[in-house]
Amino acid sequence: MDTSKIQENVLETANRFHRMNLEGLLPDISRREYELMAAVQDYMDENSGKKGICVSGLAFRLHVSSPAVSRMVSILEEKGYIGRSMDKEDRRNTYIYLTEKGRAAKAEAETALCRLMERVTQRMGEDDMHQLIMLWNRLADIMEQELRAEDV
Repeated sequence: MDTSKIQENVLETANRFHRMNLEGLLPDISRREYELMAAVQDYMDENSGKKGICVSGLAFRLHVSSPAVSRMVSILEEKGYIGRSMDKEDRRNTYIYLTEKGRAAKAEAETALCRLMERVTQRMGEDDMHQLIMLWNRLADIMEQELRAEDV
C-alpha cells in the first residue's frame, strides 16, 4: 500500500495550521508572544508567591532557545506587557513577570481565541469536534511513540 499521498496530505494540513494567521485576533501580540505570556502566567498561577520565572525556565516550557526567549521578552517589555525583576540575593537571576497591561492583553487575546473556537465548534458540530480531538490525540500519541522508538 502506497501511503505517500496520505503522508503528504497530513503534513500539508499540519503546515496550514502552523501558518494560520491569528494576528488579527491578537492585536499587537504575535502567536509566539501570546504563548510566552501564557507560559509566564501559568508559571505564576502554579507557583504563587514566586517573583516570576527565569528566561531558561521559559525556554524550557516553550521548547525554544534562551536567546529566542530573551528577544521575545525584550519586545514584550518594550510594549509594556512584561516586566523584569532582579533577585536581591543572587543578582545573576532575573525574573520575568506579566505587568497589569500584559495580564489584560493576555485575557483579551484569550477571549478572542475562545470566541473563534466557539464559532468553529458550532460550524463543525460537537460530535465532529470530539472525533477530531480523539483522532488528533491518537495521531500525536503514535507519532511520539515512533519518535521515541527511533531514538533507541
